[in-house]
Amino acid sequence: MKSITSKKTALIGNVLTTILVAIMGTINIINNLYSFTGYSPFVIALVGIVAMSVYPVLEWVAYSRIGKRGGKWWKLFLLLMGVGSILHSYSSLGNTIVFLFRIVIGICYIFAFLLKDTSS
Repeated sequence: MKSITSKKTALIGNVLTTILVAIMGTINIINNLYSFTGYSPFVIALVGIVAMSVYPVLEWVAYSRIGKRGGKWWKLFLLLMGVGSILHSYSSLGNTIVFLFRIVIGICYIFAFLLKDTSS
């Protein structure tokens, strides 16, 4: 039986983060599309997508660097993102699904820091 590794928990956290950002980001862009008068909807959507993609892209980079040179710093980054995700989850207590997603993501990233890099 293979053990759970930090790379596996980081992968689970990254997949959940990508799903959460895609769904909630789309909803936020649609809700705010016409709030900014004077800008085209394309520009608003493009800026929103770029702004929402910064952390998920860094988290995917961290996932790819686990187990390689400098991986411990990326694991530390995931620990900070995990703690931040758990703290940020309390701002969405009104939306149970988002709250639970953020808690699970935070736990996955914290375990990515605590567990070993390889399954051997």
